[in-house]
Amino acid sequence: MDAQRGIARRFVIGLPPEGIGKAWEKDFSAFPPAGVIIFKRDFRDLEDLRLLTARLRDLARPRRLFIATDEEGGHVSQLAGHLVVPPNALLLGRGAEPGDIEWVSRVTAERLRALGIDWVFAPVADVHSRALNPVIGPRAFSTAPGEVAERVAEAVRGLRAGGVASCLKHFPGHGDTVLDSHLALPTCTAPRAELAQRELVPFRANLGADAVMSAHVVYPALDAEHPATFSPAVLQNLLRRELGFGGVCITDALEMKGAAEGRDTFETGRLALEAGCDLLLFAFHNDELRRVRLELSRALVDGKIGRASFDAARPRLARLDGAHRGPSAAELGKPIGELTPADWESRLERVVERGLIVRGALAAPAAGALWVEEPEWKEGRSLSEELSSLGVPVSANGPAGLGMVAVASRKPLPAEEIDGLRARCNERPTILVGLQNDAFLDALPEAALRISAADSTPLTRRVVARLLAQHLKTAARAGV
Repeated sequence: MDAQRGIARRFVIGLPPEGIGKAWEKDFSAFPPAGVIIFKRDFRDLEDLRLLTARLRDLARPRRLFIATDEEGGHVSQLAGHLVVPPNALLLGRGAEPGDIEWVSRVTAERLRALGIDWVFAPVADVHSRALNPVIGPRAFSTAPGEVAERVAEAVRGLRAGGVASCLKHFPGHGDTVLDSHLALPTCTAPRAELAQRELVPFRANLGADAVMSAHVVYPALDAEHPATFSPAVLQNLLRRELGFGGVCITDALEMKGAAEGRDTFETGRLALEAGCDLLLFAFHNDELRRVRLELSRALVDGKIGRASFDAARPRLARLDGAHRGPSAAELGKPIGELTPADWESRLERVVERGLIVRGALAAPAAGALWVEEPEWKEGRSLSEELSSLGVPVSANGPAGLGMVAVASRKPLPAEEIDGLRARCNERPTILVGLQNDAFLDALPEAALRISAADSTPLTRRVVARLLAQHLKTAARAGV
């Protein structure tokens, strides 16, 4: 029983898809984990989220329970749809003036604490080193290691000022891969010297962060056999001994294919603990995870998990616990309507305006409506609606005239889709807008105008629409 409780304290778990019931609550109270990760799927609205986090803490008492979430901003946000959230890190990094990122991070942290959350799995410390990366892309602050390091430092300061624990991800860097570790096991083939000069720079510069999340990526220059999550060479030699990181190391979700392919859940947990991970992250909690908890506890008792490395995590976890108190009653009682500062949207809009990259210039537009092709949006007004509100006549399509195609793919566009866009640009003047992964814009100089936003949040769409309206107005005046 004691070994099971000890193993449970190394788990950060998601909630069951069907929600929490009496049997789950009983098990949770008997074997409280170190933390819980909350996703958007787990709550209906923000008041419901508050009730959920309060219930989880009550069930864990007298143990301290961290409640964590992925809240990077942009498309990795659990609060989007409930609150106005900041844009993806790449756009934020482009447009931020000194102090902006720290401010955004502090406000985000204060919001989270008021909702019962005290650990955020952010900021992303990956360098956007490969344009065709399918999973990091606009989640990274920059293509330049030094800029990423500076912006990550601002984010960590802001999160700390707002009272939540931070977590740099994904160590030792996920920016130079062509596969998504959610779906497969990627390999980063960069030589060790290149890793040191690029991927490791933001981590080395921010060793005071509370935690680091390991990457399910193989780095042959460091360990040709194991992904970082299962590699003592990466986590013990590089992270602990060479870099001197003294904070907590948590895995990325162990259900991801980069970790789980060819291994059962017990083996992923055992390998991660043996490699030097302090905490195991599971995105769900179910009967299998209860079985794994029991099997890992037996392995610990039987010596199949090294006691020395297991016990070495205790002081690190204690420091994390001591550095961040849980949310206070006053914070949890703050009205939902007061979670957003009065200048939040206007200041974010200015950041977005500065961060947009525009290439090209419009000739005098032909008479008639601007035809617009864009995705269906789950939240907020579409670009068409924003443009219409600004007095720009729009249509879904038309036989001629100026057109706009807004692309919000998070993955690099395949060659055939780029060819299709090129054909459109050659048929008629076309504006291209990149609202997520924007690498395709480099291949399409035929476009009348190319706008890189690297973000598709409603606030960014509003700013993009204003920019387009200004360009259309300028072009119309020039044609008179």
